Amino acid sequence: MSDFMDIKCLTKKEQTKIAEQIERQIADKKKEGIYTAKEIRAIEEMKLSPLPDILDVQSVYESFLYEKKD
Repeated sequence: MSDFMDIKCLTKKEQTKIAEQIERQIADKKKEGIYTAKEIRAIEEMKLSPLPDILDVQSVYESFLYEKKD
């Protein structure tokens, strides 16, 4: 699995630890037959996008911050 995480608030060591946990959980699910190698490759190739609510944060606060007070 490629290095896919870049979490600014975590150190590189913490990011590595999380990545290792994810890889271990995927390996366990593969052993249990929950995931096939093909499904894992498909998941690895997915493009991730920010959550919709994160994309809308600016628009949520923008009107609130710049409302004219009576």
